Amino acid sequence: MEKIPLNIPLRRQIRNMGRFAQIVNVFARHGYWTFLERMEMRKVLSEQELEEATSISSSAEPIGTGAHAKIEGIPTRLRKAFEELGPAFVKLGQVLAVREDLIPKEITEELRRLHNKVETLPYDVIKSRLTEDLGQSKIAKFKSIDPQPLAAGSIAQVHSAILHDGTKVVVKIQRPGIKQLIETDLDLMLTIAELMERYIPESRFLRPSSMVQALADSLISELDFIREAGSMSKMAANFSDVPHVHFPEVFWELTTSKILTLSHVDGLPADGREQLLAAGVDVSLLMHRGMGMFLKMVFIDGFFHGDLHPGNILAMKDSEIGLLDFGSVIRLSSRVRENLAGLLLCLAKEDFEGMVNHYLEIADPAANFDIFKFQHEVANALSPFVGLNLKQTQSGARLWDLARIAAKHNTPFPQDLIVFVKSMSTFEGVGMRLDPDFDIMALVSEFAGDIMTELYSPKKFQDQALAIGRDVANLLRHAPFQTRRLLNAALDGQLKINVNTPDVLRLTRSIDRTGSRLSVAVILGALLIGSSILSYASASTEAKLGVVGTGGFVVAGLLAIYIVVSIMRSGRF
Repeated sequence: MEKIPLNIPLRRQIRNMGRFAQIVNVFARHGYWTFLERMEMRKVLSEQELEEATSISSSAEPIGTGAHAKIEGIPTRLRKAFEELGPAFVKLGQVLAVREDLIPKEITEELRRLHNKVETLPYDVIKSRLTEDLGQSKIAKFKSIDPQPLAAGSIAQVHSAILHDGTKVVVKIQRPGIKQLIETDLDLMLTIAELMERYIPESRFLRPSSMVQALADSLISELDFIREAGSMSKMAANFSDVPHVHFPEVFWELTTSKILTLSHVDGLPADGREQLLAAGVDVSLLMHRGMGMFLKMVFIDGFFHGDLHPGNILAMKDSEIGLLDFGSVIRLSSRVRENLAGLLLCLAKEDFEGMVNHYLEIADPAANFDIFKFQHEVANALSPFVGLNLKQTQSGARLWDLARIAAKHNTPFPQDLIVFVKSMSTFEGVGMRLDPDFDIMALVSEFAGDIMTELYSPKKFQDQALAIGRDVANLLRHAPFQTRRLLNAALDGQLKINVNTPDVLRLTRSIDRTGSRLSVAVILGALLIGSSILSYASASTEAKLGVVGTGGFVVAGLLAIYIVVSIMRSGRF
């Protein structure tokens, strides 16, 4: 999505003003007009829209001023606003729900209750969509399709089906028009996030633009079922030598960007101890295999499932594991994996200085970051829990402690690491119910140690040395030519250095505005002096110059009003 910069009038920049006004009105109706006013939404709405927004928010405004400002109901109203605005905002709320490091607990708990209020699509619509995307010849490969959906979400609807050879499959069909709706809402979200950063300084620590951009990247990928199928196939290939982890098979000839056909995976949700025990599942073995699967994805493959919850993890016969729903996957570079592994090993060894150093290699520290104060707070928060097992503490909770401290120091966890911490916490929650004696941190340390050994193995150093050697050879090969071009440009007087930073651009615009106002002020002064002389001359002589002098005073007055209004609009009066 190509963004238009916010330095042009807002109404011109927003492509869908009708939808934008609807979003503003929904938040106003749920009591958030105070924030909207601070973002200068009056400039966006028409007179009728403005009157409606202020009237409907007056009886619902939950935010006051001063020490007794009301905060009751804010989380609930935020959740309801997200649900009313549809799938993109529901997904945003779900992203915010896991940012326990940045957002108050009462809000994250409420946002976890978010759900999509969607109607089931009629089977005629589903059949039409299948025919449109697959064609009649491929539809004929289905022996039957169950008209009743297995599941209905805001993005897609899932139906069970049987092929002519008797194979059971599930078909995921994207809702008509959902892609355009989500792309429009994401574009508007980015605009709102930029306005928040500009007009609400206290929101900047959330980095809303970065958060919305991460959501946009994830959602756009989720809307492409070919990408989801590819991610599933890649992950299955990574586990080809792990017999106890199973993935659905993709039927590529019956798959498009909007239709996904997969083999049926039979199993029970990996939650509920009594149900699993009754089915003959070894819950301790299941927990060990599940955590090992996740850690392999993270540390060995650098490619992991981004939505691991009990509904997407199936317990199969012989305590084997099946995975579902690959719309969200996370890729980690070797550098991130290396530092994440080092961070966890340092946590196990109580090396908090090393833990902080590894984290700072992953994060983006603020300009005024105080590393010594950060290390001190991390040590004080985490040291009492080191060495305790899952019955006594939770390693995921300790990582959340680190995330909260980092956010407090304006150096929040990147979104990919938040997904990792969320998945760790999910596994621990399941572990507490299935096998409280299971030591997750011991397994984490084992896998982290394996990846550190692999990263610093002689073969890895050899590969890195070869890569560096190739880069140096390329540099030396091209250096004489590039140096000659640089010297020729300098000797010919054609060497230019362009500096393009936001601060310089803002300074340039400020100087231009100041120069313009100064020019008008000089003209104003000249008019006043000239008009005064003409008026004096008219009064002392018979020359009829008073009209010209009066006209000069009028023009000078208009120029003075222009200067005052211009300064007031800039907020620097």
